[in-house]
Amino acid sequence: MSDSEKRPEKRLFIAIDIPGHIKDNVYNHMKTLLKENRNIKLVSAPNIHITLKFLGNININKIEKIKKAIRETADKFNRFKYEISGKINAFPDPRNARIIFLEIRSGGEQISEIYGQLEDDLERIKIRKEKREFSPHITIARIKDKKNMENFIDEYKMDKIERLDCSNITLFESQLKSHGAEYSVIEKFDLK
Repeated sequence: MSDSEKRPEKRLFIAIDIPGHIKDNVYNHMKTLLKENRNIKLVSAPNIHITLKFLGNININKIEKIKKAIRETADKFNRFKYEISGKINAFPDPRNARIIFLEIRSGGEQISEIYGQLEDDLERIKIRKEKREFSPHITIARIKDKKNMENFIDEYKMDKIERLDCSNITLFESQLKSHGAEYSVIEKFDLK
């Protein structure tokens, strides 16, 4: 029996999901802007979200504890509205871009507060806190080799997207397939 058969795992992450029509709008807009850049891989429309925490491969026996921690976090926050600004940016910076993202403006503070509480609640079940600073954003593309995207970022932006409701936190499973990752919802945790 192999190790993976002894300890079945799932690849998990926690996120704020986005309505399907917004995902489609973001994807279609970015597909038009980035059509000539072969080294840039767009995130598929169904996979667009606001990541709170990537957990990685987790033993399935620990999933119930993770759900309990997420539920504890969700129970501490009221529903709120947030806004996708339309401003395109890049990590680690526009001159050496690896990830292209959309910024979150209004509501970003509340998302950061949820993230901080989630980190505390997960740490109690021995899930290590992130070392890097959290910045609420929506990843829209990944770049194979670092690329200077400064001109692109200065030149383009999306129209501001209507205010969206943040009413829950979602635990997702990510399954790696030959055509890319497929995400499925494990459970949604309602905010107050």
